[in-house]
Amino acid sequence: MKRIAILLSCYSFEHHFPSMGFNLESYLTEYRNDWSWDYIVGLREQSIEAYLYIPSMNQSGIFETQEGFKIRFVKLSSLYEKTWRLFIKARRFKLITYLAESTNTLALIDNLKNCLAIDQVSLLYVQEYWTNRFDILVNKINLPIIGSDQGGTDRLSFNFIKRRTLQKAYKLTCQTKEEVEKVETLGGKAVLLPNGVDTNFFYPSDAGEQKTNKIIFTVAKLYNRQKRLSDLINALVYLDSDWSLEIAGAGPDFETLKKLTNYLKVSNRVHFLGFIKDKVFLRDKYQQCSVFVLPSAWEGLAIAMLEAMSCGAAVVATEIPAFESLIFDGINGVKVPVAQPQILAQGILRCYTERYSYRVEARRTIVDSFSKQKTFSELAEIIYSCPN
Repeated sequence: MKRIAILLSCYSFEHHFPSMGFNLESYLTEYRNDWSWDYIVGLREQSIEAYLYIPSMNQSGIFETQEGFKIRFVKLSSLYEKTWRLFIKARRFKLITYLAESTNTLALIDNLKNCLAIDQVSLLYVQEYWTNRFDILVNKINLPIIGSDQGGTDRLSFNFIKRRTLQKAYKLTCQTKEEVEKVETLGGKAVLLPNGVDTNFFYPSDAGEQKTNKIIFTVAKLYNRQKRLSDLINALVYLDSDWSLEIAGAGPDFETLKKLTNYLKVSNRVHFLGFIKDKVFLRDKYQQCSVFVLPSAWEGLAIAMLEAMSCGAAVVATEIPAFESLIFDGINGVKVPVAQPQILAQGILRCYTERYSYRVEARRTIVDSFSKQKTFSELAEIIYSCPN
């Protein structure tokens, strides 16, 4: 069985997962609704063993989950422990982000090399090729590297650096045609490989939506700069009081979003569900909602949207490249501009009115083009074609 490592893009386990309500034990036993877990499951079915690598300030070593998956915590050196506070709150700026990612990666690189050797990994799969971490890794790691697109953005990257580093990767998997063109312009070997979903598990329910309420449902990390959940909360102001909003997810902006619901006097209509661990419960929510909405400013091909559509949800999404080949306005869903809550509210009403036809077409779209079987068979083919 071929063995690869999937390296997550977070600065460290401690920066990312506690804000979502997870410590080490609960992460290993309960955290499953995430693209990385879908990938290690999907690749296993293709006879590829994927170790999940996570940078950490406090943890090190390898852990095995009850399903037999290997999780490796790669210890950051003391260099990062002493300097991370200088960068973490100012990382919206291009140069500071570059310095933060450089410091983080240099604190990771030596232990990462050792772990790859110990685990006898033949290929490194790196989440997000727009990061400076990726630029350093392709120059320092003596293994083939596949860089992936899971919703990252090039807004904070330097193109003159990317022209030198993207071409060094074995392949770069992209979620959209626009992303493929962007990567190829910079010299990278791009492959269109959208995320896929388990259409056998995420299926429409005969029972349909709840009849007593008009429920908007969304699944997103509470990181408002990207996910724009504040727009969705603001949209409630333009909807009748019989509409309610359920938000599944956790993250650093929970308190800010909670305060917004109080300020707008819609707190009784907004329900924060936290991170949903139970996939059956999550599927029920997709099946029962009146409208599923993702108001993001940018995304990869969001797995939550794929799951919702696979469950036959009527969907509203923003007009961003990630949804260009997935959602066709007036056919299988509704598209609205980014950051315009009033128009978003109008889109929700339009989607609700046509929900029965949109549901059928949404499910058809996923079954025809976005099943996990297609995604992972194509990714496995790329991995097996690597000469190492």
